Amino acid sequence: MKKINLLALALCPVMMLSGCAQKEATDTEPAETVIVYQALPLPDLIVSIPENYQKTSSNAYKEYYICEDASIIITEDTREPSYSSSYDYSVRALNEYEKMTSSLEFVGSEKLESGCAYSVQTLEFNYELGEGEEAVRLTCLAGYLTDGATMYIITCKANTDTYQNHRDEFIQVMQSAVISRD
Repeated sequence: MKKINLLALALCPVMMLSGCAQKEATDTEPAETVIVYQALPLPDLIVSIPENYQKTSSNAYKEYYICEDASIIITEDTREPSYSSSYDYSVRALNEYEKMTSSLEFVGSEKLESGCAYSVQTLEFNYELGEGEEAVRLTCLAGYLTDGATMYIITCKANTDTYQNHRDEFIQVMQSAVISRD
């Protein structure tokens, strides 16, 4: 199980960050470049992480948080000259997620008020990681928050069978988000 969780974390940069959908290159298709996002700590985004989550790191992320099978990863995307809508970004992200997996099952989308003047647009979906007996069913709540110059992405996920145990915490994390420009 630990091996599957590590695999899930290793694939998170591909599954959880919009704009970096990559298909396997074929003989007729050129390979695309994976966009690298800056992961926490972000100096201009403040979020409250529940106490039961432990800070950790990996090759993919300098800092993220885990509790049992759940994880919270916060990244930013500054590739566009301006981001006018977190909703439009979430629609594009969902399209990219659908291209990355044939097992994506859209659950819902809503706008949450956060601790600042900006709202968080969420996507909630299920997907499968791996194949056959090794496959793990995950549920993700991804939140998108922008100040116009940067898109902040809060990715919360857990195994589908335990996701409801963490969902309220995930919502609280997203609602606590504050963009701080000193």
